[in-house]
Amino acid sequence: MHIIYHCYGGTHTSVIAAYIHTGKLSMDRIPSREEIESIPLFDKLNGQNDPGHIVPIGTDEYGNNVYSMGVKNAKKLIEPALKDLYYHIFNTNEGLLLIDTTGATNWIMKIGGFTSIALKFPVIGRPLVIYGTQKAYKKIVQIVKNLKAQEKAEYNAIKR
Repeated sequence: MHIIYHCYGGTHTSVIAAYIHTGKLSMDRIPSREEIESIPLFDKLNGQNDPGHIVPIGTDEYGNNVYSMGVKNAKKLIEPALKDLYYHIFNTNEGLLLIDTTGATNWIMKIGGFTSIALKFPVIGRPLVIYGTQKAYKKIVQIVKNLKAQEKAEYNAIKR
């Protein structure tokens, strides 16, 4: 299975969700500023994780591939395009999950992310977006937990 977490820029909630999903961040506690800063893709555009690029994050306990992606204002175009491409390649859409994490984004993250990335002023923006991420962390964890519960049910159904 291929699980793609996506958000507006692809550098905040989608990256955090993918790191939680793959066990690189804990579900049980809010990460420290240092832990968040150590994530190579967090709050950074570097070509690889610019919007529109699907960035591999790792695999989960079921062997599913987990990715992060930014979609900017093109979510209504990108989601159907990915689903169509996947269908044309595999003749099914089973095995592709697109998870929108923007619902967990708060205004602190938006201001911090805009300041850090769009205005290219990470000295001010990054601490804000990290603080906002810590405030939103439980919401992001809940998105991942909901998906993992569905994933576990499907995995158990297949094993029977």
